[in-house]
This record gives sequence, C-alpha cells and structure tokens, in this order.
Amino acid sequence: MRRTGASIRLLGVELTLIALAFGLMAGLLSGCIPSPYDQPLVEQLDREVLALQERNRMCKEQLVTCSQDGTPHVFYSEMVEVFSGTEVKVERSGPNTVLVVPGGMLFSSGRTTIRQEAMMVLDLLSIGLHLHSDLHVWVIGHTDDSPLSSSSMRRKYGTNWELSAHRAASVMHVMVKEFDLPAERFTIGGRGPVQPIVANDTTEGRALNRRLVIVVGPPDEWR
Repeated sequence: MRRTGASIRLLGVELTLIALAFGLMAGLLSGCIPSPYDQPLVEQLDREVLALQERNRMCKEQLVTCSQDGTPHVFYSEMVEVFSGTEVKVERSGPNTVLVVPGGMLFSSGRTTIRQEAMMVLDLLSIGLHLHSDLHVWVIGHTDDSPLSSSSMRRKYGTNWELSAHRAASVMHVMVKEFDLPAERFTIGGRGPVQPIVANDTTEGRALNRRLVIVVGPPDEWR
C-alpha cells in the first residue's frame, strides 16, 4: 500500500509513543522508579508525550484532509499564511477552514472579555472574512473539566457549558461591533468540557483543551 507523507509521519509518531511506553515499562520492571530528584525529567517526559499526542492528532487530521476531494478554498491558504508562526492552528475539514485559538490567548482565567492583546487575531481574521463575504462562521467554545472555581463565577455562568458559550458569544460580538461583520454570518455555541483533544490530567493538557474553534465555510456545509 502506498503511504502518503502524512501517513508516514503518523506512523513515526505512533512508533515514538510505543518506544516511550516500552522504555517506561522496562524502567519499572528493573526497579528504576524515579526518585523525587528526577521530577524535572518526569515533567519533561510528560511534556514530550503531550506534544507527541498533539502531533499524532494533527497527522490523523492531515490524513483525513489528504483523502478529501477538491482544492481547499483560497481562504484556507490565506489563513495558513497569516497565522504562520503563531499559536493559532489552521486546519482544513473538507471545504471548511478550521482555526483553533488557545483560550489563554483570548481570555484571562475565568473571564469572557477578550484580552486587548488578542484583538489583532480577530482583526486579521475579520479582514479575511470581509474579503470572502460568501462564507459563514461558526464559533465554538471549549473548556477543560475543572469546575468553576469561585461562587461568583458559578452564579454568573452556572457551569463550563455556559462559560464556553459566553466566550463564543464574546468573539462574535467583537467581530460584529469592532470589525463590522454582519451578525447573520455567525452561528455560536459552547461545548463545555465534553470534547477534549487530550486528557485533562495535567496543567498542559487542560490548557490545550481550553480553546475557541472557529469554522469558516459555505453556509450549508457544517452543522
């Protein structure tokens, strides 16, 4: 079977994860259990495993993309160029462009107001949307599984579901009020903690799961 570049990268990531697992098992079987002095090494390995899991996810998505028919919309290519080298990930799903924005880039902890330093991200995205007025925008908020930490947050939002929806609404309101995009081009929603991309058992994993997903595509292509 002929392998694509994406499938070869995926195989390499999976083999690396298997090698790490066997290495840790061998250490345990030989009695080489890390001491407290090895904690920095353990934390480094945790970060490397998380990074490999994320690469594994991205390679799988690339495989899906490679199997899709048709040329990606020019908006996708524009966003790849605009956000190259930033924390914003630009992916393709069929005819849709998917932007994954870290929650920490847009919001302070427990807040739904867009951080001033994040306005440039929405400004750049809005410029592209003005150039392609035929495309619809879906904004979906995601959180980790940590309960809301204060009584005031619980009174205001209830649960992570409401918090994620409020954050999606904040993004939409800024793009409408500050960057003059028509409100009818937007659909917003919140998924709360139910669609994590990695496990929520580390600080790094929880940070990855707190995100805004912005899907841009033909109005009838994504629900």
